Amino acid sequence: MSWFFLCIGGACGAVTRYKIGEFLLRHAKDGFPLGALCINVSGAMLLGVISGLDFTGSPYLLMGDGFCGAFTTFSTFSVESVKLLKSGNIKKSTLFIGASVILGLTLFLSGYTAGKLFTGAW
Repeated sequence: MSWFFLCIGGACGAVTRYKIGEFLLRHAKDGFPLGALCINVSGAMLLGVISGLDFTGSPYLLMGDGFCGAFTTFSTFSVESVKLLKSGNIKKSTLFIGASVILGLTLFLSGYTAGKLFTGAW
């Protein structure tokens, strides 16, 4: 039964990523992968909250591994980084890579802290 929660969460995460990415792509300017950045860092924050709230079992499979796992992807981060590098956009690629890592970690920790504060475990 646990695979069911994983599949439902993954399907919802993938569709949400697609729809948000589609919307952001329509408003993108100058070739910067803002959609990938926004999706990945917001997903990192959501996973931080889920982790901070100490979700386990089926709720974690649904929201953590399922939804967040499909919503955020390292592969998209990698593709966008390489595309920027191959096109000679060193400044944009450095900004994208740096912002993805720094914001992703910062927002995960912020979400984790918020989750812990909410449960009173911090």
